Amino acid sequence: TYLDGDGLASYFPPQAGSGNRGSDTLTAYLLAATHEASSLDPAFALSPEVRAPMERGLIAFVEGRIQRDFWSPRKDLDMRKLAAIEALSRYGKATGRMLSSITVAPNQWPTHSVIDWLNVLRRVPDAPQREQRLAEPTR
Repeated sequence: TYLDGDGLASYFPPQAGSGNRGSDTLTAYLLAATHEASSLDPAFALSPEVRAPMERGLIAFVEGRIQRDFWSPRKDLDMRKLAAIEALSRYGKATGRMLSSITVAPNQWPTHSVIDWLNVLRRVPDAPQREQRLAEPTR
């Protein structure tokens, strides 16, 4: 009941007629957190029926078919897309093609984005220049 029409999670139940205001950040976090928790206890896993619309929503966000504009003190769209790709990569839903939607700049990213980047590179075998890029953040 907390997913909007695009499959993105909302902090509060969406009101009828309020439009799609779900958060890509919250959705990515929920997918990543439940993936980690389910590795400790399968009871924490999201059911496919709940997870599928969230995955579709994040894919649409990464591909630019839906947009969410929230206030931020700095431009964070690339970091938000990277977090979404990382969450999708946990379930085998990320592709190397998705990375073309972001500017790759690990030296300018905060630590959490560099960690997301490393996880994506480890999980997405068709990431462009994968082997070279895997070495960059660890230098």
